Amino acid sequence: MAGLATYMQKSSKPPAAGNGQRKPSLKRLNTSFRNPLLDIVWTELNTKPRELEELRHVSDTLADECIRALRVKAGTDALKALDEYVSAPLGQKDPNGSIMKFKEQIEAVPEWVDWGLVRQGQDVFWKYLVPVIIVLTNYSLAGGFASGKVTDILSCTNYFSTPGGTYQRMLETCKFLLDVMKSTDCFRPFKGDGWSSIVRVRMLHTQVRLRIIAQAKNRPDLYDVEEMGIPINQEDLLGTLCEFSIVVITNLRKMGIHPTPNEVTAYLHLWHVIGYYLGVTGELSNHMVSEEGATALFDSIENHLVDPNEGSAKTAHVLLHSLALRPPLFWPYSLHTAVMRMLVGDKITDSLGFTPTPWYWNMIANCVLFLIRLLHSSTLFSQQRIYLYRTFVPRLYEAFVARRNFVDSHHRKVHCDFTLKYIPHLAEESKED
Repeated sequence: MAGLATYMQKSSKPPAAGNGQRKPSLKRLNTSFRNPLLDIVWTELNTKPRELEELRHVSDTLADECIRALRVKAGTDALKALDEYVSAPLGQKDPNGSIMKFKEQIEAVPEWVDWGLVRQGQDVFWKYLVPVIIVLTNYSLAGGFASGKVTDILSCTNYFSTPGGTYQRMLETCKFLLDVMKSTDCFRPFKGDGWSSIVRVRMLHTQVRLRIIAQAKNRPDLYDVEEMGIPINQEDLLGTLCEFSIVVITNLRKMGIHPTPNEVTAYLHLWHVIGYYLGVTGELSNHMVSEEGATALFDSIENHLVDPNEGSAKTAHVLLHSLALRPPLFWPYSLHTAVMRMLVGDKITDSLGFTPTPWYWNMIANCVLFLIRLLHSSTLFSQQRIYLYRTFVPRLYEAFVARRNFVDSHHRKVHCDFTLKYIPHLAEESKED
């Protein structure tokens, strides 16, 4: 409780409609910008589409300038290149000081960070591990492809074009989660696994962004920066942050699992910290202080971005096919689609080209979710569950996933790292390196 009180006091510029201000009036979205695939109640906490559109043209400037100065090539570990530059004798060329500015930012700890809450947030992840993974795979990732603009960027990179490549991305996402959920020590600069994974992902985002922008200058017909926005912009980053944080909380409740208010605040704070090191900037990131603010932010972004296209449907199908009968859930494809429909809803699931779920798969899905709810809605043995998951899941991952190196459809070994292996090509002949 002390950590919660400290955080709420130290959080800078919390969202409006708090601290004794009048409660937000509930107003339905104006039909001129209401998304027909969604049913959102518009409040004073929501962000207007115009503001979000502006964010689509805001980049991660510090990381962009750092990567340009380092001249990191595809296949090279960008964080290692940064570490080597910092450790090298003085005299290397960095006329604008962009490399050192980036280093200072990723090493800094904002004054609002409460490490006690970070630890509590990590405990929430482990306490509800199985339902969290269900939400992330079937809602955040599969359902998240309903954003045509985001899917178009993925299409440029070929990251999700084949089941093998898609599964590799999933393994890397799992590795990222395991790294950032270890302990508060995992956020130690240049030493903690969590911090290293976050910064590597941020630098990978930057490499992809710069590559697409450079190639789009010659091929605006395939990616129009003016119309689509800067690749992996601030709205995209905020949306991703919400998918891994508030979306998890709201969908746990859909499954009948109800985290306590303190658990919700701690989990949001954990992802607020992760977002800072991922390069999320601006006042909107402060919406992560409260559940109401985070929910309103996600609703606004979802309303603005959800617009499925052909690439959305293809990518969502490829993702669920790549996960079929494989870790982390070992579910068949039809069970994934049934649970996705329950969580995401019929409108978006239909828009992504998924056929109606047969009654027997609905029944199986309901039974599975009932068992999950039964095991995770009780506080009985919750501390023991946290300890067992935190201790043994990373070991199981290393033993049966990372070391085994699952093979893809082309019988190539699947391994995990965050270097730029898929070089964005804005052409139909794109293929993996």
